Amino acid sequence: MTWHDGVKKFFSTYLASPRMGPLGYILSSRYSPFQLETELPSRNWRDAFEDLLALDLRGQMIPEAYRKAEDTFAAKKRYHLASDIIALSNTLIRENKEIDSRITRLSRVATKSGDKELAAHLADSTMRSQLKAITSHSITQAQEAKSRYESDESKPASSLKSHCHWIASLISSGALPGWSWYERTSVDGPVVTFDRVNAPPELEAGISTSDMELALQFDYGRPWSFGSPQPLREDLLQALVDGTLQAPEFKTGSRESFNASQFSIMVQAGRAEPFKRSDGSTGTKVILDNNLANGTWLSKEFVEEPEKVFEEIHHAQQSMADLRGFIVTWPSKDVLDHIEDLKKTLDERIADYEDDSFL
Repeated sequence: MTWHDGVKKFFSTYLASPRMGPLGYILSSRYSPFQLETELPSRNWRDAFEDLLALDLRGQMIPEAYRKAEDTFAAKKRYHLASDIIALSNTLIRENKEIDSRITRLSRVATKSGDKELAAHLADSTMRSQLKAITSHSITQAQEAKSRYESDESKPASSLKSHCHWIASLISSGALPGWSWYERTSVDGPVVTFDRVNAPPELEAGISTSDMELALQFDYGRPWSFGSPQPLREDLLQALVDGTLQAPEFKTGSRESFNASQFSIMVQAGRAEPFKRSDGSTGTKVILDNNLANGTWLSKEFVEEPEKVFEEIHHAQQSMADLRGFIVTWPSKDVLDHIEDLKKTLDERIADYEDDSFL
């Protein structure tokens, strides 16, 4: 048996053990909703599976009001996601036009000044072809975002959730009791640990994974592997908190609120606690603890507010992803900052010729 075969056998045995319960089934079964949705995407496998868990546990499926509250938030989020992509595409197209206009102006003043070398360079420059390629790509991105929004508009909220987010929502809805989640940032993006809560020794269990790993597993058939992604660089995080390192601001659409800063979410820990309603049925209270980059912990509680829990988990994931993007790609500049630098350089070259009275 090869080492990889041994790893695959270990995970298969562990995930199929009673201590992992439904979570092991979700992560490994041939009939996991994650697997089924890749083969038959027209069916709503996630909600159906959650209903089965709730029905087996409490004798009733997830309430319609719960689904409707999540769907309402998901509709708004889909609109914002599409709007952000379209807004960024429009910004890039507009900026490219301004750069092209400056190149035309610089070429004209260079020709009038007798600077044949610069004029020839601008005429043969690949910059314009690159700008056209970026503009064409931006238009395509905007069109795809619009089409995706229109095709996904009627889909359930669960389809908008990442793999790990959906598992966390099973915990928050009460369909997967006795579990908690702990999500943190890493160089590969958010990593989530799912743990049994207050379980006896024979039922103690837990596993760490990420949306990247689950996507590779269910979409491309890559088996589980040992090891965890590296954490983000402490020195850059500390510099961000101290204010000695400033992250580029992203001011396009709703994404502005996720700019990397000392208030970025580094960790989110979540758990759910059951409670009895006045009619004797069981409800769920969700407790979320967020650890910010500056070391502060903020705790929030939600009593049967699925749309707010959805928003909080989604917000934490986006904050972690943007923080990771800033740290991992540092010191490369944001594309919009690069465009501003290019415009400034062109303006300075044009001003040099104009100051010498060549116009």
